[in-house]
Amino acid sequence: MKDCETIVKLARKNNGMITATDVSRAGLQRRALTECVLAGALSKGARGVYFLADQLEDEFAIWQHTYPQGIFSGNTALYLLKKTDRIPYAMSMTFPKGYNASAAKRNGLKCKIVVADRYNLGVQEVLSPYGNKVRCYNIERTLCDIVSGNDIQTTNHAFKEYAQSKDNDIPLLMSYAKILHVEKPVRNYMEVLL
Repeated sequence: MKDCETIVKLARKNNGMITATDVSRAGLQRRALTECVLAGALSKGARGVYFLADQLEDEFAIWQHTYPQGIFSGNTALYLLKKTDRIPYAMSMTFPKGYNASAAKRNGLKCKIVVADRYNLGVQEVLSPYGNKVRCYNIERTLCDIVSGNDIQTTNHAFKEYAQSKDNDIPLLMSYAKILHVEKPVRNYMEVLL
């Protein structure tokens, strides 16, 4: 039971979440996680991801842990960046070319595969709604990714909010647009709004 107490303390320090890797790094046996679940101290969120029993499961943190090469993108990134209040009906993640995303797709993720030189463009770390660190694309990259999407209302709202923001970086947006080959539609949006 002493190991379980240590694991609960570690989870409390980590916003109520602990992974099997965290337990191993602490020099504890992973089987202690099962003991904590059986004792009612933890609940299992996904393979290798556990939460304090009184903590809500953080789906963003679960997906980030399950698919560490994935970067939240599209409407999911807009939500994480607090640029929309629409909770995404399906999480979107981007993976590098060559990554086998078939398991992620089977689990309900919307997956996008991009070449290596575009994969890391605009990556940042943000906090999920539950306070756990996850990776997503910054707003400039996200705008470039959604400009060709089907959800015109969300795209219009995101561009309008970006144009009115004091923190916008239009030169960065246009440089990303050029790299991602969406310069014309991004320019069209920005010309209308500025």
